[in-house]
Amino acid sequence: MISSDNNENEHKVKSHLKPLPDGSYEIYKNEIKSFYYVLAAFLFAFLSIYFLKSGYRIVGNIFLAGFAGVAAIALKMVLFKKTVLTINHKFIVITPLVGAPEQILWDEITGFQEIREKRNHYIAVMVNNPESILETQTNKLTYKVMHHNIKLYGTPYIIQTDTLSAHRREILDLLNKFQEEYLEQGIL
Repeated sequence: MISSDNNENEHKVKSHLKPLPDGSYEIYKNEIKSFYYVLAAFLFAFLSIYFLKSGYRIVGNIFLAGFAGVAAIALKMVLFKKTVLTINHKFIVITPLVGAPEQILWDEITGFQEIREKRNHYIAVMVNNPESILETQTNKLTYKVMHHNIKLYGTPYIIQTDTLSAHRREILDLLNKFQEEYLEQGIL
């Protein structure tokens, strides 16, 4: 009996999500993980200086380009506290790293699916007609990313949970709770 209680406690995740006054939730990027990007930028900088001084210009320039890319991402992540996911009773808003935020109404959502690839964890937002959503995209980069997501996962909307301030199970439980509440209202 005691082992089953311990087993139940192991699977529970302590909730760090707090509702806003209107009952909605905002989930931000994890700032500690953003710090790793800053460290990676410094590593690329030191390696590029080392290779440039050693006479390896091509390798040094490659590391310098890596430094520039990682530094830009790190500065964006560190300087701007960005809301990645907003959940309320009418819709959810996913804000990708590149592109404009995407608003998805609850009547378009059919469910959620947890995806694990190697060390990365995602939540796929399953929608009624993914191809029609793809047709409305005007940004070519966003179109290509969504098209790739549809081919791999069957939905254009993927939330990477590894870089968020809340645990993936916690986010998935919250999304399922809001969808159940929406379905119980009898709007569908």
